[in-house]
Amino acid sequence: MAGIPVEQEHKIDVRQALRAFDRITREGEKRDDGWHYQGLTASTDFDGYTVFISSAKVRLTIFFHNKYTVDYRNAFELHEFAEQLRKLDKAR
Repeated sequence: MAGIPVEQEHKIDVRQALRAFDRITREGEKRDDGWHYQGLTASTDFDGYTVFISSAKVRLTIFFHNKYTVDYRNAFELHEFAEQLRKLDKAR
């Protein structure tokens, strides 16, 4: 997987992703590698400034000032991942 500038192919709603992150950490199961909830894993770096949300096929990294990168293999997997985030956010 390579970090692809997603602005060219698919825009991630960072606020929505952060709300999904919050839900995953509140309702998910805490394990050594982060919180797990509905097929997604959420974690942070050591200081909490960088947030990671991943599925089996996609990894979203959100940096300070809402900059982000997404690692994925194809547009379909990215679309599915974005839909998972949207559904988690919508069901709050």
